[in-house]
Amino acid sequence: MRRIRLRTWRRVVFVLLAAIFAAIVYRWISLERLQHAPPVEVVATPSPEPTRTRSPFITGKLETAKLFNGVTLHAKVETLPGGDAMTERVDPESYVLDLKLQARLPSPNKTIEELAKITPQLPTLLPGLTAMLSPDPVSPLFAQLYETKVKVLRENLARLDQVLSRHNFFDCQTVLQLQHPQSHRKALLLQADMDVDADGSDADRMPIGTGISTNFKPFTSYRWLKKTPAPNPYLP
Repeated sequence: MRRIRLRTWRRVVFVLLAAIFAAIVYRWISLERLQHAPPVEVVATPSPEPTRTRSPFITGKLETAKLFNGVTLHAKVETLPGGDAMTERVDPESYVLDLKLQARLPSPNKTIEELAKITPQLPTLLPGLTAMLSPDPVSPLFAQLYETKVKVLRENLARLDQVLSRHNFFDCQTVLQLQHPQSHRKALLLQADMDVDADGSDADRMPIGTGISTNFKPFTSYRWLKKTPAPNPYLP
């Protein structure tokens, strides 16, 4: 009986030792495989890019001849290398038009000679004008006028059809403060171009069928006396 128990214990111990040995060998083989295996690359999931909103487009037909009437236009196209067409199509900075308007601020006329260059009959019409001119006769209204013009240019630069024309920007020659040397009465002299009100009844000066003036009015006006029998072509 004792011999049977001893053999049983020997078998149990042998089985346990064999299992421990097998576990050690398996562990050693696993470590060897891990050392020689290439490292596993963890691929990060890219976060989706936010959808870019398209900038508003300029619609409508723009006539260049009327749009830049009187404005000297320097046009140039520049190309730069970019990405694929689909990426550049949604990028608002890939197709850009830069607008830069350069305008020279005019100097006001101060002397009688400068005024006579624009209006030669002025010294004859106002013989005492020279005596009424002070050493610095320019009124602050002249600077304020062109400050307003520049402000309008900045506000309407994106609306090219509303940009001031060359004539309307340079229409004022000067604004002078006058004072009579004896009576000391003050006056304001404004030298500028006057736009003619080309209404339909002015058939004396307007050719028949012309309605292209900015200030054109098709109705009859009685502001000035007619000098010819030419009728208003816009009345039935």
